[in-house]
Amino acid sequence: MWKRVYVWEFPVRLLHWIHVLSILVLGLTGIYIGHPFVGLAISEQVEVHITDWMRLVHFVAAWVFGLAFLARLYWFFVGNQYARWSSWAPVGRERVRSLGQQIRYYLFLQRERPRYTGANPVATLTYLMLGVLILLQGLTGIALYAEAYHAGGLWRVIYGWMLVLFNNQVLRLVHHFLLFLFGIFTLVHLYMMALGDIEEANAPMTGIISGWKYEPVGDEEEV
Repeated sequence: MWKRVYVWEFPVRLLHWIHVLSILVLGLTGIYIGHPFVGLAISEQVEVHITDWMRLVHFVAAWVFGLAFLARLYWFFVGNQYARWSSWAPVGRERVRSLGQQIRYYLFLQRERPRYTGANPVATLTYLMLGVLILLQGLTGIALYAEAYHAGGLWRVIYGWMLVLFNNQVLRLVHHFLLFLFGIFTLVHLYMMALGDIEEANAPMTGIISGWKYEPVGDEEEV
């Protein structure tokens, strides 16, 4: 016997898919900006024109992602028990114990998989570290934007100091490296969600669409 549990509220699901689409656009346009490959056989003018459009789309997608990221931070304080920061913070003896159990399961040192109605401790810790990397990606990206947008004096005042501390190539290298790091995270994330849908049958992947997950009747729910 299974019961449905409403876990992911509509704002959480909406922001999640905004993040997914904007990351996809950012990744594709970022790869092109780093290595333009369309128009090279036609003319330099065509190549530059396409790159300009790619940069514009990249900047718009970055702002969309950034606003959605801020909205998700806000929902850490007003959402339900599964979305709040208190269920994500890796603090407390019980949370640390649960984190150890989940790590042992992933390392094949424990056969039984711990059940969590919300995100498991390894996932939440990963997402928190991912948030730090997203902030770093945003800082390096806006610093590079400030360098190219010479008319934007405000941007140069706020982020120009990064170009003083770090040269252009360092910023580009970090920005480009994080792009591929996020790509690896996406692949692992998809695998773990599909595994949860198949192995646990509690809908961690389909739940981010419907909002509902499934738990055996009588099981004690863990956030």
